[in-house]
Amino acid sequence: MKNIVYADLHTHTTASDGTSSPADVVQKAKEIGLNTIAITDHDTLGGFDEAMAEGKIQGINVVPGIEISCGWEGRDSSVHVVGLFIDPKSKELTQMLEEQKKYRFKRALKILQLLENEGIDTKKLFDEFNSTPEKVLGRPHIARYLVENNYVKDFQQAFDKYLLRGRPAYVPKQSVPPETGVKIIHKAGGLAVVAHPGLVPDWDSVWNKLKDLPWDGIEVYYSEHKNSEVDKFLALAERYNLVPVGGSDYHGEYGKHTGRLGTAGLTKEQYDVLLRRLPLKEAVN
Repeated sequence: MKNIVYADLHTHTTASDGTSSPADVVQKAKEIGLNTIAITDHDTLGGFDEAMAEGKIQGINVVPGIEISCGWEGRDSSVHVVGLFIDPKSKELTQMLEEQKKYRFKRALKILQLLENEGIDTKKLFDEFNSTPEKVLGRPHIARYLVENNYVKDFQQAFDKYLLRGRPAYVPKQSVPPETGVKIIHKAGGLAVVAHPGLVPDWDSVWNKLKDLPWDGIEVYYSEHKNSEVDKFLALAERYNLVPVGGSDYHGEYGKHTGRLGTAGLTKEQYDVLLRRLPLKEAVN
């Protein structure tokens, strides 16, 4: 981005599949001059309290957020929905996340068993998973383990060789319908945002399915969006009265995520526009 990033509204911590603790993410945000970050871990609010506490120490505004993996029957890849300014104590949200966490834990153990059947020693990871059942576990953790233990050369090969549909360690996932994700985010007082649309390969057909849902925003400014995609999604935001949102999708200093924090997000002026959406949304609800 050419503009100075004021607010990075898409970051992950060790509470989900990031490699930096919530406090570390906040400290790094301070070091690089950000004013605001949103903690948007996958399907968990587990990192927010630590991040908020560190934010008060560092003078960084921490927005409570979530990234929900949504989908529907017959679809392998998720459509991600980011919730911003949510109430971390929302009953509906915490109940849904708890159900998802239990399922993901069972799914992760099934994947490890299938990898064992392929001659891969997963005991270390199995013990780690069993010692931290409160964590939101998923294929990124397993792919990282395969890379670090030299079973594959990189993340992509881990998925291509073992974890995708049709591969020996594939286990179907249980997806939250997008309409449910949006509804629960709204019940938690948050804004529902379409995450990184440029990463959705069949975007046009996906958006045709989702466009009538009560979205609040769309992630226009994203670390992997090309300039042409920024223009495309800005036009879409204007057409559907959505607030342009932005964030880096920082996962820590690992692989392609290294140095990503603060590389995409909103300027002060753009963030103020987003904040003005909040009372309008509350008035509607």
